[in-house]
Amino acid sequence: MISLYWNFRVRLAWGLVLLAVVAFAVMAPGFLSVSNVHALVQSFAALGVLAVGLSLTMIAGEFDLSIAGVVPLTALITIAVGQSTSLVVGVVLGLLVALAFGLLNGWLTARFSIPALAVTVGTMVLTTGLGHAVAGGEVVTLTDFGIGLSLDAPVAGILSIHSIVELGLVVAAVFVMARTWTGLTIYSVGSDPARSAASGLSVSRAMVTVFVASALFAGVAGALQGISLAAATPGADLDTVLQAATAVIVGGVALSGGKGKVLGAIAGAALLSVVGNGLSLIGTPTAVVQLANAAILLVVVVTDGTLTRLVRRGAENAATTLVPAPAATTPQGGSS
Repeated sequence: MISLYWNFRVRLAWGLVLLAVVAFAVMAPGFLSVSNVHALVQSFAALGVLAVGLSLTMIAGEFDLSIAGVVPLTALITIAVGQSTSLVVGVVLGLLVALAFGLLNGWLTARFSIPALAVTVGTMVLTTGLGHAVAGGEVVTLTDFGIGLSLDAPVAGILSIHSIVELGLVVAAVFVMARTWTGLTIYSVGSDPARSAASGLSVSRAMVTVFVASALFAGVAGALQGISLAAATPGADLDTVLQAATAVIVGGVALSGGKGKVLGAIAGAALLSVVGNGLSLIGTPTAVVQLANAAILLVVVVTDGTLTRLVRRGAENAATTLVPAPAATTPQGGSS
């Protein structure tokens, strides 16, 4: 019954996406135009790749706050090195640094049994400091704007090289979590690390895997963002974490670990992207868009808590009903 509930959460999230698309198609002229759908897919891909990376750590029962520093740091390295040598070298070096932080997060969390939230606060501060060192406290710019324009240019109408790369990572994550032993291990570790270890599963390997994946996804998002904007700024991008976390929770991934699906996180990112895009089209101020995102999150969290309690209560009642009552026994040695 509980498994059916989490499948229902994914379907509900996608249902809300469809409802939002229909609503804004009616309210906002031009919402379904090719140019706007292209812009919508761009924002969805950028948020989706971060949400999916974060969802992997949450399914494993942890949380990666360091992506707030990894995204801008990777963008800074890509632009700074790319300006002096080549963008290919800049991207490769930026991604290697991102992967190094993912490896560090996973290793520290698993090796010393430290909550990942504490570990990733430290690495977020470290990445922020490194970003200021790379940039010298200044905005780093790329003089060649043509590369970014080519990266974001429409492909087949609504896609771009930028969005294709990020959506490719999203599809890969869905496949790994749904169809491979690695995905099954991550779910098991998130549900019960002690039992997983007793069963012979490598908890350490699962932790390193999810944090490396989260860092890689954040690194790719940061590198592409830097090239698209032809600029990068040092500092922690906490808005990125908040948006990604909101998308993951709206999509039904539980903070407690072991529950939820990557497809749900993708639906959450799609919902926030559609709502943000649609509200902007009808002239809604940015502050109101943020309030709308907060309202969506609060409604989902409250509803989810209520439904989860009802589902658990129903499962417990069903289990009690299925357990037979103890059979009556005849006392031994009694007289007839």
